Amino acid sequence: MSLFTTDAIVLRDYELGEADKIVLLFSKTKGKIKVVANGVRKTKSTLAAGMQPFVYNQIIAYQGKSDLAKLSQCDIKENFRVLRDDLIKMAYASYIVELIIKLTVDREENRLVFSLLLLTLRLLDQFDDPDLIVKTFELKLLKILGYRLHLEDCIKCGNKLTQDLKFDASAGGVVCASCSNFSSKNISLGTVKFMEQLLKLDYKKLFRLRITTQINQELLIIIPYYIQTLTDSKLETVAFLRSLKELS
Repeated sequence: MSLFTTDAIVLRDYELGEADKIVLLFSKTKGKIKVVANGVRKTKSTLAAGMQPFVYNQIIAYQGKSDLAKLSQCDIKENFRVLRDDLIKMAYASYIVELIIKLTVDREENRLVFSLLLLTLRLLDQFDDPDLIVKTFELKLLKILGYRLHLEDCIKCGNKLTQDLKFDASAGGVVCASCSNFSSKNISLGTVKFMEQLLKLDYKKLFRLRITTQINQELLIIIPYYIQTLTDSKLETVAFLRSLKELS
């Protein structure tokens, strides 16, 4: 059994027995891992605060032959209390966590993904434009993982983009009207240009951008649809997010 130390962000947890949990983490040096947190559900547990969703810790754990490591210690670096006390922000955070879970491979180090996740949680915690923050996260995560959307021209025939466009999830990009099919989604040229801006964006300039209602509505459909096509599974948090937006 070997001891390791790493920075890690809590993604999700699952109850185990009467007092324990299995906690899914995205770590800086080991990627997506699971640890057993013994006694964490007890009132006096020193691990409980650090094993809440979205909390950023430095952890110490023992790794044996099992895929499950045993958590020994966690020291909270950031708890994102504002985010966790705001229902809308927490819903967005749950969505980005689901994307990390669905799109990344277990025990595969990816420091770019770790840094992007941490930065996005910080932005959600500190600022009040979750749509813009999360749209940027989606596009940059897809790019890091090799699923960047093709936005420059029609992905099928190479023709220059005009106003009459569609998005083809199975092809992974924008298509002209001639190359579209029944499953293609409507997308405006303005939305395509906006996505290109986000992909090239320096985060220091993020809040200079304004996301229009039309662009936001198109991206709320297109990006989850593309991700669900990639993973061949439904995103559980999308419906909840949409219902919250309708209520607000």
